[in-house]
Amino acid sequence: MIFTIVPLGNPGKEYENTRHNAGRVVLSHITEDIKNISMCEVFMPTTFMNESGKAVSEYLKYHEGRELIVVYDDKDLPVGSIRISYDRGDGGHNGVKSIIESLGTKDFIRIRIGIAKINEDGTVNTPTGEDVAKYVLGRMSEEEIIAMKVISTNVLGAIKMIASDGYQKAMEVYNR
Repeated sequence: MIFTIVPLGNPGKEYENTRHNAGRVVLSHITEDIKNISMCEVFMPTTFMNESGKAVSEYLKYHEGRELIVVYDDKDLPVGSIRISYDRGDGGHNGVKSIIESLGTKDFIRIRIGIAKINEDGTVNTPTGEDVAKYVLGRMSEEEIIAMKVISTNVLGAIKMIASDGYQKAMEVYNR
């Protein structure tokens, strides 16, 4: 089994280090490590987030039998956290929605990267309504960039565990 890891994001300097590109930011720290895992490959779509499905679908046409792992931002999870899931809806994420529509299935592994701010009292400050687009397309603070680098180790561990022991085991370990 070959695992294709797809970090979602928007191309171009304009979107570099935005929260919506958290998947790409995290993977930028571990791509070389992933290349050393014989059962894994990285595919970086050059399309915009909302068109990710077209690129992924086209790629998988020529690379049949691959297990898909999509890495992307989640505005409902606190910054510095990850969650692994499988066979879920899009959760309001247009990149994931595009992939589900293009592939005609929800049957793929997701590694969601938390981007929500944490309030002083420890609660999660989830953006809502019209604030969502502004927030996710906003640039990460220095602290957020550091948090992405720190959690990249967990993402790498999760990918290794998924490849060796399956996504269920990785969920048990990393979804705490």
